[in-house]
Parts: sequence; structure tokens; C-alpha cells
Amino acid sequence: MPEGKYCNTTPIGTEEALKELLSDSRGTQYYEEMEQLDVDTDKLAAALKNTCKSRTRTWLSMCARCGLCADSCFLYRVNDCDPTQVPSYKIQTTLGEMVRKNGKVDNEFMRHCMEVAWAQCTCCNRCGQFCPHGIDMGVMFSYLRGLLYAQGFVPWELKIGAGMHRVYRAQMDVTNEDWVETCEWMAEEQEEEWPGLTIPVDKEGADIMYTCNAREPKHYPEDIAEAAILFHIAGENWTVPSEGWEQTSLAMFAGDWEACTMQVKSVYSAMERLRPRRMVGTECGHAHRATVVEGPYWAGRPDGKPPVECLHYVEWVAEALRTGKLKIDPAKRIKEPVTLQDSCNYVRNNGLAMVTREIMSYIVEPGYFIEMTPNKEYNYCCGGGGGFNGIGRFRPQRNKALRTKRDQILATGAKLVIAPCHNCWDAIRDLEEEYEIGIRWSFLKPLLISMVEVPEHLKPKEEEE
Repeated sequence: MPEGKYCNTTPIGTEEALKELLSDSRGTQYYEEMEQLDVDTDKLAAALKNTCKSRTRTWLSMCARCGLCADSCFLYRVNDCDPTQVPSYKIQTTLGEMVRKNGKVDNEFMRHCMEVAWAQCTCCNRCGQFCPHGIDMGVMFSYLRGLLYAQGFVPWELKIGAGMHRVYRAQMDVTNEDWVETCEWMAEEQEEEWPGLTIPVDKEGADIMYTCNAREPKHYPEDIAEAAILFHIAGENWTVPSEGWEQTSLAMFAGDWEACTMQVKSVYSAMERLRPRRMVGTECGHAHRATVVEGPYWAGRPDGKPPVECLHYVEWVAEALRTGKLKIDPAKRIKEPVTLQDSCNYVRNNGLAMVTREIMSYIVEPGYFIEMTPNKEYNYCCGGGGGFNGIGRFRPQRNKALRTKRDQILATGAKLVIAPCHNCWDAIRDLEEEYEIGIRWSFLKPLLISMVEVPEHLKPKEEEE
């Protein structure tokens, strides 16, 4: 079968096509059609010729199969050290085999590659830190995902997610109108408790342009309100764009590089239109990676940088605490065992480990912050990164993958886990639901609001009797 009704090589480009794919509950027909989907071997061979360059081919050929990457992989560890879960084995038997056969592979092989690429690797890049040859398996798995996406072998949810970015420039069906209305609603909700608070939209020349994760206006609008409150207390000159407000990229998880480019260009267009001094993105790891780390290359920016300086939310928080824009009431500091989840995408892949620990020094009473082991850039993935959280077909594997993070948390004895990343927050929430270990989890924003000192002039005036 060359193309199915639901499973095919055509990207989702219209709202109608998106709704049609969504109508296939849990992707039932989608996956049935995938079993019959033809592999366009000529197209795959051409893609390998044009895009599989010397770096990737050198990595594949120089791998010594030494196995030093094995124990670095949390999926290898939770699967009883199954040798087929060794990172080098996984990449050699998928991408490596595809290259060796010059794309002359069949449907069964491609479906196997899809499972390995999305259920046996989260592209966390931890294994690359232990390879004696400097081979980056995460980069190669991302490349493999792109090849699979182009052939139609991509999990149903991620085909939808990439389509959302193409249609709405957001990972969910949140229009620009929905976004602006949510900002107006959240500002109105805060009027009584926070007099003078606004969520400025399309203010040109602000010091900060704030961008978020579409899950916030869709499911957690209070997160937007919390960001506004903290900017208000800090006295920041800030704004949100009416277009280009969504910073995330499920298209990156899907391997839809064209949609990645569309998405990041919408954010960059907002920067160029509003000319802020800096952009601050919400508490999301892959959003930061997609917009700040990878995004400039997708957008073809010659300097490898976004149009303006970009900060992850933890960088802004640390700066605000350091400069006194936010001041913590010592009596309200956290006085219980607490630990911190290091997000792969802004810690391992962007070096912000010490920034988050600076924040801990302000908000946690000395002696109560307990590090996971290992931690910082050597921390393990939450268990749900790289799109793993959202793929129903691979949920049993994802739930098993959560055990590493469960055991790390249990070893600290902490009952509160701070997770300044949407995927990590979700995985830890699901971990508690699955294993019931008795923990709480939180973003930074609500914790900061609960302990920050509020200047007198920002407090509501008491009504005269």
C-alpha cells in the first residue's frame, strides 16, 4: 500500500487534515495502515546521500562497540541490562543498517526503527558524555527520526503534534486569538490581589519578551498569571507577542524539520517585530533547546544565534534574585528535604546546572537541599523526554523507564521535587501516579510567589470603613 488514509508521507498542513487524523481514536487505523506502508527506497537513498554527511558516517564507522555507553543509558539499566538496549547497538542496528544498505530496507525494518527511535531513546545525549570517541548518539537518533518521519513511520501523536505546529504554530490547537484572550483573562483575574498588574501584548521595545508552552494557555493558564505576578513584583518592563508566543517544538520530537523551521521563525519574527532587549522563555527544557540551541540553524541564521539574547526562565529567576529584583522572605524558605530535577535540554545541552543551584541557595534553608545521584549534566533523563511522555503506544515502556527517576528521588529522601521543565514535571507527576512514592512536584513560579517579599506599594490598599 503506497499511502494510507491516515498513515502516509504527507505532512499535516490544514485544520481539516488535523481533525481527520485526530478522529482516528488512539491511532488504531493509523498503525494498521503503517503495517502496509511502502518504503520509498529511492527517496530514502537520496535522503541519505544528501543529508548523511561525513560526521555521521564517521561516527558510525569509528564506533568500537566497546560498550562504555551501556551503563550511561537509563533505558538499558531499567531493562535488565538487555544488550539490545546498549546505545551503540541501537544506533548501529537502525541508522547504521540503513546506511549500510543504502536505504534498501523494508516495512518491518522501518517499524522496528520507529520503536527504537521513540521507545528506546529519548535523545537525552547522556551516552555521548561517556563515549571515548566523542560519538553523539542523541544527534544520530534525531537524524534517524527525521528519516523515519519523511517515510511516514512516526508515532501517531507526534504526527499530530507536528501538524499542530504547521497549522497553529503551537503544539496544541490554541490560536493567537485564544492566546491573547487568555492573557486578558488572567490579568483580569489578578486585579483584586495585584493592583496595577497587566499582561502587556505587543509592546515594542520592552526589556523582556516572554514566550511560553502552549500547554499553559490550554491547560495551565495560572502559569501565565504566575509569570505576570513575578514580573510585576520585579518591576520588569515586559510584553508577550500576539503571534510567535509559543516556544516549544513537538516537531523536533517528530523529526519534522520543516515544521521546526516554521515554528522557530514565528518566534524570531516576533522578536524582530517587537524589538525586545531579551527574550525569556518559560520553564520548559525542549522549548529552550528548540528556540535557542537548535533554532538558529533551522532558521538559517549565519551567526548561530537568535535575533535577540534569549534566557531560560531559570536564568531570569537567578538574575532577579541576585540583583534584588526578587527578595525572598527568610521565614518562608523551604524547610523540608527537597531535590531538583536537572532537565537534559537546558542543563546537559546548555550548561545551566549551576544557575539552578544558585536559585536553590536563595529559596531553600541550608541543609535541606539534597542532590540526586548522579546530578547536574550527569543526571538521568526524567524518563519521559524526547516525546516519550505523549506516545500512548509506548506508554508501558515509558512507565518502566520512570523507575530510574523514582529510585533517584527515593534515595534523596525528599518529598518535594522542583522541576523547572514541562516534560520533567509531567514525568514526575506520572511517576507518582504510577508508583505512589508519596512526593510532591512543582515548577519554580508558585514556590517563588509563596515566599517572595512584596513591596508595600504593590499590595492592595485596605478599604476604609
